[in-house]
Amino acid sequence: MDRGLKKTAPRYRRLAPEDGVERLIVILLFAVSAVGIFVLTGSLLAALFIGVLVGSVAVGTVAVL
Repeated sequence: MDRGLKKTAPRYRRLAPEDGVERLIVILLFAVSAVGIFVLTGSLLAALFIGVLVGSVAVGTVAVL
């Protein structure tokens, strides 16, 4: 293993408390998708499931940025 690779920045990072814009993006994506599914289907459980799914994808995407 190359010694120079040890000090590189990690590829993924966790959301820190000061990452307000990233948190806003995730919250808005969750809310819009959950409300949209609820309006279309009328099912609260399906809306929450899709909202959590979209939110988790958004967290993964923001972690790469």
